[in-house]
Amino acid sequence: MTRSVSVEAFAKINLSFEVIGRRSDGMHEVATVLQTISLADHLSFSPAGDVVLVCDGMPVTPDNLILRAAHLLGQATGNDGCWITCLKRIPVAGGLGGGSADAGATLRGLNALWRSGFSRQQLAALSSSLGADVPFAVHSGTALATGIGTSLALLPDAPHHWMVLVPLAAENGAKTREMYQLIQPDDFTDGSRTAALALAISQGRLEYEAVESTFTRYAIDRWAVVGTGLDVLRSVGAAAASVSGAGPSFFGLFDSRATARAGVARVAQLGLDARVTRFVPGDMLPRLRASDILR
Repeated sequence: MTRSVSVEAFAKINLSFEVIGRRSDGMHEVATVLQTISLADHLSFSPAGDVVLVCDGMPVTPDNLILRAAHLLGQATGNDGCWITCLKRIPVAGGLGGGSADAGATLRGLNALWRSGFSRQQLAALSSSLGADVPFAVHSGTALATGIGTSLALLPDAPHHWMVLVPLAAENGAKTREMYQLIQPDDFTDGSRTAALALAISQGRLEYEAVESTFTRYAIDRWAVVGTGLDVLRSVGAAAASVSGAGPSFFGLFDSRATARAGVARVAQLGLDARVTRFVPGDMLPRLRASDILR
């Protein structure tokens, strides 16, 4: 009898994203509210003699975050073997944190498979070396990230919303770095918009005016369809619409599934793959679909 574990790796959006300034080492200080959503990659884990990854929808390279996360937890626990399959649904370099989501799901899944007993807090601390968004992917739900994105403060789950999500893949994986190079001092803000959104969420509401990304105008310049799509979402009743992170993926928030479906129909007329998604609360992610499979 061989035990296997399956985990959903949920994408994230940036409900708000501000660039505060640039440090002397070239890194940027940011303030952002992160939210997991129902678009997800699917990962399965089973015992093996070595770490093996098979991924449908993405080429596997040695620096893949799934492999890095598996080796990281293996070193911490003394385990060194697993067979991993990944069904990729989150676009690569789209502003939806797909790589980080996969890394966080790998840590949670292997923690269960290997019966390591690490808490979510321990896994998040371990994951910090993998990237700024990975600790959030371990925790999930809603959070405020500051500093260079590594200072994480968990928030209560944001009020439920339906979304029209347009997941787009950038032309190359260096997209975020290139977008940061476009940021000018005039784009720097003080983080108050993001702080207002975090406060509103802690009070059980959303501050729609705060749903925005510093990168929006640069994303529109680079991908003209983003600007057109955002205008369409607002015209059909989106309470707020923005790119996620540095783009090019973008979204609109709606008060019902019916209005979101109407938004999908309008955006689809642009030839874009729009879909209805929803916020995923933090308490959903630890629910692993584990099964014992007879071999």
